[in-house]
Amino acid sequence: MSQRGGDVQSHLRLSDGEIWSDLIPMGQADMILSVEPMEALRYLPYLNAEGWIITNSKPFKNIPNYPEEEAVYARIKAIKNHMLFDADEIAQEVKARRSMNIVVLGAAIAKLGFSRDEIEDSIKAIFARKGETIVEQNINALNAGIKL
Repeated sequence: MSQRGGDVQSHLRLSDGEIWSDLIPMGQADMILSVEPMEALRYLPYLNAEGWIITNSKPFKNIPNYPEEEAVYARIKAIKNHMLFDADEIAQEVKARRSMNIVVLGAAIAKLGFSRDEIEDSIKAIFARKGETIVEQNINALNAGIKL
């Protein structure tokens, strides 16, 4: 869907107890993790009062009536717990242009409950077949996000 301009969402539930559904009920999400700012707002009804929005600030304007960027940013900034940053620029700075999503993941790592080593090991496993350069770029992107 995203390749055709559609929205894509995934629910991820982590618990040390039994999980009865893979879907997160409205108002119960601890985090909205997004690579596009307006998409973060699309799912705002899922976020609980203490939840976090962690999102890239770079818009993907695939519709003619995309709202003013500053209005989108103001709405995100109105959420008590938010991180709004240009993940595209950060990925570019660490020479990992295509790893903007990994920068966003790195920014969220402290709130996800995983260690840097666990995420790095996953990156190595996922990208190993693409070669060491790609693995290194993604690790650099992760570390740049963690620094945020």
